[in-house]
Amino acid sequence: MLARNRKNLPGFDAPVITARGGKRGVTYRSENAHVQYWTGPDIPIEINDQRLSIAYHAWTKVAGEATPRLKDFLTSATAPVVEDSMLFLAVNGDYLVVSQGESHRRKVGRDLRGRLQTEFNVPIIPVMADLYDRCIAERLPIYTRYVSDLAASSVYWEGLSVPLKGDDHGHSNFIMKIATPIDSKSDILQMILDRSPVGMIAAVPIGEVLGVDQIIDGRIVSINARAKELLKFDENGSRVHYIRYLALWLRETAGWTRTEIKIEGKTTRFRYHDTANRGYTVTMEAIRRYVLFSIMEDGPVN
Repeated sequence: MLARNRKNLPGFDAPVITARGGKRGVTYRSENAHVQYWTGPDIPIEINDQRLSIAYHAWTKVAGEATPRLKDFLTSATAPVVEDSMLFLAVNGDYLVVSQGESHRRKVGRDLRGRLQTEFNVPIIPVMADLYDRCIAERLPIYTRYVSDLAASSVYWEGLSVPLKGDDHGHSNFIMKIATPIDSKSDILQMILDRSPVGMIAAVPIGEVLGVDQIIDGRIVSINARAKELLKFDENGSRVHYIRYLALWLRETAGWTRTEIKIEGKTTRFRYHDTANRGYTVTMEAIRRYVLFSIMEDGPVN
């Protein structure tokens, strides 16, 4: 039996609001991992990259009532898709990487061929393993959005995982995962943030509203040097990864006290002062795929 007890993972099947306004996506979330996923007719609606769309339609074309064979899926139509893929073989409750496309290796910066997925040592792996189990057990594709720590820096990705079999008897179960960065401009975003004299934080919204302040939760994907300095993030990884922990960090680690909050449309401004009585303004704005925070030092508070 491949499928694990998915209910053991915190946050399983919690509803999310999708980037396109739908409400049928669900999410896995634990302390350090966040993966949103979609199944069924929501997949072609939610997919962003055309390569994932090609893979999805190619899989549904050959699937019929059973899991398609690997050789039937690998055609001239799907050849460009393979460059952005990893092919996993299910082995003894784990997944072995038997193939990795050149484009995927370049984007991740690592050759993962011949390695078991559990050796990757990144937070999302147990979540992905459960989703792969579900793909095989239920013979269905699953579309995901997630932050991957496999790359040199955390990048927001989208992926399509499809089940395939090695032969008509189904003795070998494969998962092909086609994955691409969901925003090819993420590196440009980081360059822009790094050049700003203002502290800047960019997060990917994950669809949950926090408390009476109506703050949107999100996974932090980019922080510039000025924000690290102001918020006392260090190079050893002492920082927060989700917006929901930011207020606690400001209070307990940075030593800031909030004095005011003002909401104007999609912009929220927070006023703080620190233990030395210096003032700060934190502005939160939702802009396309990101929640952006700007942090300005206002000087001494009277």
